[in-house]
Amino acid sequence: LAAHAADAPRAGRDDMNVAAARAAIDPVACMIAGADDAAPRALARAVAPWPGGAAETVPAGAPAPAPWAALVNGAAAHALDYDDVQETAAAHASAVFVPALLALAQERDATGRRFVEGLAVSFDVLNALAAAMNYAHYARGWHTTVTLCAPAAAAGCGRLIGLAARRMQHAISAATSFAAGSKLQFGTDMK
Repeated sequence: LAAHAADAPRAGRDDMNVAAARAAIDPVACMIAGADDAAPRALARAVAPWPGGAAETVPAGAPAPAPWAALVNGAAAHALDYDDVQETAAAHASAVFVPALLALAQERDATGRRFVEGLAVSFDVLNALAAAMNYAHYARGWHTTVTLCAPAAAAGCGRLIGLAARRMQHAISAATSFAAGSKLQFGTDMK
């Protein structure tokens, strides 16, 4: 997965650009719609003391470091459960991928092409993980939007910043170690 995420040819494919634009529009609209929800507003207040960064948080409209902006905007994107569903993973993938990639792209001043490549890689890795693990993983109580999308988002972000395969492997591994989510949290702000 790491070698594919780092090295798969991606540039200049029109079909990929159209698919990425479609995949990005939905979570951005959901971020705006969910910005007034209690969870993203609370997160925006929690990260406000950490100044700096060039990534905007939708609820606060203020810049923040990329990891905090991704967290806040991801909560806004997923708050109302109107975001997309990636069927094989049973996950709201774009609510994870797009906020993370947008925040990192803003912070790194990355091109739209790098964003699209990162988004495509995120979906590639998610599809591979889902094919290997789901639906048994989901049926055992895991919230796949977290457990499968976090390592996939790490791969996409790694692609955006140009990680080589070995460092990409480390990024995916670290994200896998940190990813945890239980379906018991459904219906709560923790979700």
